[in-house]
Amino acid sequence: MSTLNDIPGQATPKKILLGSLNSGKVASTYLFYGDDGVGKWRMALSLAALLNCEKPARDTEGKVIDACGICRNCRQIAGFNFPEMLFALPLPPHKNDKEYTELFLEFLRTKKAEPYHIVTGARQLTIPIDAAREIKRKCAIRPPAGLKRVVLFYQMEKMLQASADSLLKLIEEPPPETVIILTANSPGNLLPTLQSRSQKIRFAPVSQSEAVAYLIKRYRIPEEKAAIAARLGRGSIGKALNYMPLPTDPEQPESEEVSEAAETAISFRQKSFLMFKGLFSKDTPAALDTIDNLLKSNDRGDVERVLEQWQSFLGDMISAKYGNQAGIVNSDFVHDIDGFSAKIYDSDLFSRLTEEIKLTVLGLRRNTHPRLAIAALAIRMRRVINQSP
Repeated sequence: MSTLNDIPGQATPKKILLGSLNSGKVASTYLFYGDDGVGKWRMALSLAALLNCEKPARDTEGKVIDACGICRNCRQIAGFNFPEMLFALPLPPHKNDKEYTELFLEFLRTKKAEPYHIVTGARQLTIPIDAAREIKRKCAIRPPAGLKRVVLFYQMEKMLQASADSLLKLIEEPPPETVIILTANSPGNLLPTLQSRSQKIRFAPVSQSEAVAYLIKRYRIPEEKAAIAARLGRGSIGKALNYMPLPTDPEQPESEEVSEAAETAISFRQKSFLMFKGLFSKDTPAALDTIDNLLKSNDRGDVERVLEQWQSFLGDMISAKYGNQAGIVNSDFVHDIDGFSAKIYDSDLFSRLTEEIKLTVLGLRRNTHPRLAIAALAIRMRRVINQSP
């Protein structure tokens, strides 16, 4: 398995967790917070391995510096079949236990293939209350001697209120030999009572050089393509993966199949740019027709990806408008971006365009219909753009 020191960046979380482990002061509940795709999932698994490794690596002073990654417990944690590693995951609505199990296992398969992948779906994702209740039931049984149980509540902001209330007692009275890890984008998205009973650890954006190195090593792509993806990810390897493929088999080296998939992923960005370009170069019906022809999915994750890229293009327009050429992320589209920025004469219009995209993203997360949302956004953005002389 990839261990703590294999994780790109996140020096502060690593230092805090190793310090807690070596001082014998591991918290009963941690809150890992920060943007999606920066390493919270990998850090949770690495902590589970550190707590249960049979032969951890140590420095000259005898302090633990990492899990071995090869003992039975480490291998089971990496394979998601360690009996004392429990998961509560955000899943789409399901009809029965069989469908829940299929969705649960598919989520884990996706994360095993690529731990930075940000899982999205056409339907709203929530952490089911039954999952929280089942974890409470299992935690009532003490783990075997010598083992630490680790419970991961992933993306806690997607937990329904009733589920969060069910979890509260578990955190107030933590079971013996159990460590609970909550992850979230921001502590402010969680109940104050959950925040106050957790040790908060902030996860920072990953540096561009670290993200590039990860993408090159993982996907064997040219540095130029990795650099574009990393810039577009803006500190999130998970977001950079919007332009990279997921490996079909994480145990096999990536090859021509991966390169072909990478080209397909990058073409999504090109399609997003053509949609964005339509807002500036065509009338409103033609712009809507371009979006309809290029975006053939009702998956809200795909629409969010398009809007993330529109935000990136708009940010580049602002950089171009005010002479910050070094700040342009989508350097391969710079000629068109210069032309778009020349059409916006009032800086307030940039703010309005940015706000329109942000509001649409929020609406999608509140279950707005994806295709209707982006069509309505295109109409509003055209109105703003047409206000320039």
